[in-house]
Amino acid sequence: MFCTALRPSKALDGVNGVQVVPRSPFALEEINQQREFQSTHDKSFFTANQPLLMQVWQQRPSCLRPVRCCMKGDQNFQETVANVLTSLPFIVLGIQAPRKNLNSKLYANSLIGVGVASTLYHSSRGKLRMYLRWADYTMIATATVCLSRALRNENPKLLMAASALLLPVQPLMVSAVHTGMMKKLHIPSLS
Repeated sequence: MFCTALRPSKALDGVNGVQVVPRSPFALEEINQQREFQSTHDKSFFTANQPLLMQVWQQRPSCLRPVRCCMKGDQNFQETVANVLTSLPFIVLGIQAPRKNLNSKLYANSLIGVGVASTLYHSSRGKLRMYLRWADYTMIATATVCLSRALRNENPKLLMAASALLLPVQPLMVSAVHTGMMKKLHIPSLS
């Protein structure tokens, strides 16, 4: 009985993503290139299971994946300068926007955020650019949500909660929904 407890069952062999471990799931054991045994049992749960957590994160559904980014960036220096310069008016508009109530203050501040995120994104290079593109898209979607809230204070609470939850992972979808709502409510002749 003791020997069978140390041998993992073969029933789950070949199942994608399943690994049967006869030892504690909270301990990660590694053998480096010199064949020295290393145990991380004394480390924290997150440190010991980082490969597992990364694997789970990589297998999340596509609807929960952020916007994909090319690392190439602007084609030349002039394009970078033009993109940064066209981001600056958002900051100016946000500073000058009316701030008569909380919703209009949030919208004005989100415009400033769009300008800052866009400026940082367009002036970045390397691996950081991927994260700043996500921040840029998310800030644009945040401004759209804030504008729809400032224009119509009675937005359904469920919609606003869903928008807040989806904002980090699907900013383009959130922007599309709120833009469509504003179009339907404020420009009925175009609907």
